Amino acid sequence: MRGFLTVSSLALAASLSLSAAAATKYESWEGTWHLNKKETVYPKGVMVTDNDLVVTKDDGDKLVYTETVVANGKTDVQKYDGAYDGKYYDMGNGESMAFTHISPTQYRAVRHDKNGFVRENSIFELTNGGKKLICHAWAQHELGGPEVAFDEIFDKAP
Repeated sequence: MRGFLTVSSLALAASLSLSAAAATKYESWEGTWHLNKKETVYPKGVMVTDNDLVVTKDDGDKLVYTETVVANGKTDVQKYDGAYDGKYYDMGNGESMAFTHISPTQYRAVRHDKNGFVRENSIFELTNGGKKLICHAWAQHELGGPEVAFDEIFDKAP
């Protein structure tokens, strides 16, 4: 009987835990986001003049987006097609990125180069009822190179 109660208790605890995890509703950031140039202040050396983010899928599990960044007069298109599972997904150009949820409105993004060097470690947060996306960014382009930290602010297009 004691063994049965222990197994029953474990089964109940596991099902409650799964129900709680399944019940978590993550706020989606599907849509088009434009860089808020008035609120974003880049540190010296970061020459981004435009940044648009088009998120075509975010169901809390899968994430698909295209980001178009204009920096130093050059346009760079970055695509992500992966999940919020902490696994690294190829983004092309020798880079991969992993996303994980922190809370219903926050997630972490970590970008590696082909050698495993961490180039970016950022926390994104949705605010203002899902109309503003703030990227608390930390980046380093090469080992021993300068580290930069800044907040990049995006507004959701109507």
